[in-house]
Amino acid sequence: MSLQRSTEQTLLHHAATRWVAEAEGLDPAARRRAIAGFGWLAVLVPEADGGLGQGLADACALAEALGAAAAPDPWLPVAVQAAGLLAACTDPARRARWLPALADGATHLVPATLERGGRDRIRDDVVRAVRDAGSWRLDGLVRALPAGGDADAWLVGALGVDGAAHFVVPRGTVGARATALDAVDGGRACRLELDGARLPDDAWLPGVDEAASARVDDRALVVACAESVGSIDALLRETVAYLRTRVQFGRPLAVNQVLRHRVADLAIAAEEARSTALAAVLALDDAARAGDERAHARVAAGARAKVGAVARRVAEEAIQLHGGMGVTDELRVSRHLKRQLALDATLGPAEWHLRRHATLRAAERAAAARASRPTAEATR
Repeated sequence: MSLQRSTEQTLLHHAATRWVAEAEGLDPAARRRAIAGFGWLAVLVPEADGGLGQGLADACALAEALGAAAAPDPWLPVAVQAAGLLAACTDPARRARWLPALADGATHLVPATLERGGRDRIRDDVVRAVRDAGSWRLDGLVRALPAGGDADAWLVGALGVDGAAHFVVPRGTVGARATALDAVDGGRACRLELDGARLPDDAWLPGVDEAASARVDDRALVVACAESVGSIDALLRETVAYLRTRVQFGRPLAVNQVLRHRVADLAIAAEEARSTALAAVLALDDAARAGDERAHARVAAGARAKVGAVARRVAEEAIQLHGGMGVTDELRVSRHLKRQLALDATLGPAEWHLRRHATLRAAERAAAARASRPTAEATR
């Protein structure tokens, strides 16, 4: 098993790293236009649908570079989640309508899928869909939709009589009201209320059921791990630079052996997170080829549990090592922590994924035990 990037992935990572360094201070709209212009929204969109048709490892190489910026760019929800859900649609006409527009940035489409943890329990405010007079009626509430404040349309996950379904809800739809919110990482989120929102039949995405949504979520978790690794690297660089230049009592902080040990521990944790994220890409691809949904979910949950915990730890310790000024917006370290908090709110915190991983592992072991148990017929 090789954990090395290909030449193309390395070049993509370096190009994105250079842009991140040059784009500091760009306003969010300009950043979105640049990301679309580079073709980064099209990375995971199939070639037949106007995209680049690249794999998860390519997306992770890009995500790691973007993670160093700690910027609330809506690349992950658009290029990974929305693109993945639309690509799972089995209707060619619907794919042709939405995927090319997403890939080139003409339509800013953001997912509003069932909340992380929503599959474990039914929430009172879950969006529900009913068939009514040849159209669809959606009712419900999405309390906080990351990156949805500037969206042209929302890809809404709803519960119907046959389980989960997904719909494209354009901005301006009667019965759909979006209220802008400020996200913790500085992004533009929204609260989406659906009160008798009427949608035509072609707003429904056939084939995008709960299983398809879960697979897309798992891929997004692994890409989020790569973004967190990029954030961890940036935090370590900035913290080491600070300790070398900050002078107290006539000496740089970096000569303090206790602080050097703390940074060394963080560097070891960072390498563990990087290896976990890279290995998860390969393991997820293997599970997808084998059609093993349980292993697919377990790999993603385990990776996010590990990497998410490391990212929070490194961000919090970086702030502490910077002292009181570490919590200010003038320093990027505080922005890195806010970005990790936003990822946790969007995709689920490390603790939730750790419990999910344990549950899936126990189910796999139970299934293996049942399969290896001799049948009554064979023991006679």
